[in-house]
Amino acid sequence: MSMTLTLEKKVATGLGAALILLIGLGVVSYRSATALADREARVTHAHQVREAIEQVKLLVARAAVTGKADPVPDHAKDDGSAQAAGPVRTMVERLARLTQDDPGQQEQVGVLRRLIDAGMPQSAQSAQADGSIALRDPGMARAPLAQTRADEETLDRIARTLETMGAQEERNLNTWSKQADQAASFTLALMIGGSVLTLLLTGGGGALIFYDLAKRRRAENAVRVNQAYQDLILRSLPVALYSAKSSGDFGALWVSENIEALAGFSAQDFLDDSSLWATRLHPLDRESTLAKFAKLPQENTLSMEYRWRTYEGEYRWFRDEAVLTSREDGAIQEIVGLWTDITMQRKAEELIQRQANIIDQVEEAIITVDLNGYVLGWNRGAENLLGYSVNEALGRHVSFVYPLKDREYLDREVLAPVKAKGTHHVEVRRLTKSGSIRFAQLSLTLQKDGSGAPIGIIGYSMDITDRKRAEEALIDSRNQLEALAVRLQSVREEERTRIALEVHDVLGQALTVLKMDLSWIAKRLGDSTTSTRLESLHARVDSALGLIDSTLQSVREIATELRPGVLDQLGLAAAVEWQARTFQERTGIACDTLIRPHRILVSAEQSTALFRILQEVLTNVVRHAQATTVHIRLEESDDHVSLHVTDNGKGIPEGATTGPQAFGVLGMRLRAQQQGGEIAIHGKPGVGTTIAVRIPLHRSGDD
Repeated sequence: MSMTLTLEKKVATGLGAALILLIGLGVVSYRSATALADREARVTHAHQVREAIEQVKLLVARAAVTGKADPVPDHAKDDGSAQAAGPVRTMVERLARLTQDDPGQQEQVGVLRRLIDAGMPQSAQSAQADGSIALRDPGMARAPLAQTRADEETLDRIARTLETMGAQEERNLNTWSKQADQAASFTLALMIGGSVLTLLLTGGGGALIFYDLAKRRRAENAVRVNQAYQDLILRSLPVALYSAKSSGDFGALWVSENIEALAGFSAQDFLDDSSLWATRLHPLDRESTLAKFAKLPQENTLSMEYRWRTYEGEYRWFRDEAVLTSREDGAIQEIVGLWTDITMQRKAEELIQRQANIIDQVEEAIITVDLNGYVLGWNRGAENLLGYSVNEALGRHVSFVYPLKDREYLDREVLAPVKAKGTHHVEVRRLTKSGSIRFAQLSLTLQKDGSGAPIGIIGYSMDITDRKRAEEALIDSRNQLEALAVRLQSVREEERTRIALEVHDVLGQALTVLKMDLSWIAKRLGDSTTSTRLESLHARVDSALGLIDSTLQSVREIATELRPGVLDQLGLAAAVEWQARTFQERTGIACDTLIRPHRILVSAEQSTALFRILQEVLTNVVRHAQATTVHIRLEESDDHVSLHVTDNGKGIPEGATTGPQAFGVLGMRLRAQQQGGEIAIHGKPGVGTTIAVRIPLHRSGDD
């Protein structure tokens, strides 16, 4: 109630302050509006003064020209200069009335009056007999009208006086205009601020009132909800309230109505049969339970679990929590307690324990963590595999069994995916307590509660260290075999080069010398006079020379096949062109080449690899393609060299490049891989086959 009164006082205070503030704003706004009207009136007055000054200027100027202040009829010309100066004096008197509040301007008006009184008659009398007036401008000395020098000085002083008054009034006009603008801005700001403040205060007061009413309604609703919650708890939860005797059979004195949902007996049944509770205790629990209740006078509180037989004859587990109450005089009064059915809880605990026992029997590691990665479960398999006991692992972040450099991998590739997908499988490295690294295949599952909300992650890990080591050994073996193959290719190329040189240099030289000797013998036989008797010998020598020529050609071809000299002497581009030309001459298959640029600078190993790949491709074209045309394209870019060979044959069938007999393709792949490159083979039935080789550049000045 005090809070309500305080809130009401706050509302009243706020509204009072708002009223006072609004009254103050009204007074200030009124004064500001009055000041604004006064400034506007002054501005209007200043405009009137300026208009009067301008009219006086106009009349004086007209008088300076005509000799009279205002045109008059011809019959009135004899009236004299007083009539001519009349309009000027009238306007001066009006100007005097308008500036009567300004002493400075009044002083100027007095000067103006004296000048007009002194100057206007002379101007009028200066009119000549023919009606002309002397003008002040020397350039108009021959005009019909002229004025005296005294009149000119008077008119100049009148003009200067009027200019002074006009300048003063201009300053007054600027001053009052600025003040009027400021007053208008201030008034507008007050009006807007007052309106906004009124809206804010009105809205704030209304909001406070609405808040107070809403708060009262919420409080009333909360009371009703709490009462409903209490009824619902007693009706829906497996909990009953009771009071019982403090001794004897501890029979019930009062029981809540929801006892029937727990025990199958109504509250009245417990009140009618005092021994109902004691007689239905489980035989194994009866003695200990009654003994515990008997000790209540000494212990005052009790908390225990026991089995009790319900109306259906089922023994269910109950938790009994009770206190002993006493009267004001200290005499024991009764037992008050809570009776809770915990059968489902006990079954769940037993199930969890059985599952835990099963998990403990699994030889592989099973680890449970919460959503943040902290260990909640650690089975015996995890102890044996990783070396940490349950007490050492529980509560720690699971990253302690991962190498330091794998911590980021753990968050990104292990925990995050299972949170996103619900399940996840991944290979990881584990760090044991002894410091050794073990490999494991993880199978992770996201745990959820009854509502489907995630509560943790359980992971089953199978140790694959032996398998990983076997794979690593296999990879090492394969790498060694590849290295051996590379070495064999290198040795073979070196041996081919050596044999080619031996065949070309040694055998070729020997045959050449032998040919020279036979040629010398044939020449001598031809010069002999007994040539008719040596015809058979001469024929044999010619046959031997032919055989030597054939053998020399074969030696050159064998040496070229073993190691083309053009490859070492002229480079890769020339060797490709030579090979294409030789292929076309030998097979009759048209073969064209495109080489860009013509001089390609690659290392000797890369030249050999590309040339041998080209030879193998052309060999396969002859054996399998049934082609009539072959296109060879050799190109060099900034970072790689590529070789494309395309034929128009029947097309390589799918799977032919990976079959057990594809030794040629395997050799080409191996040569490309040895140089850090790759090879791609694409075939289309009836169209042909394209083989593309791409090798990164390792430039050498030797080529």
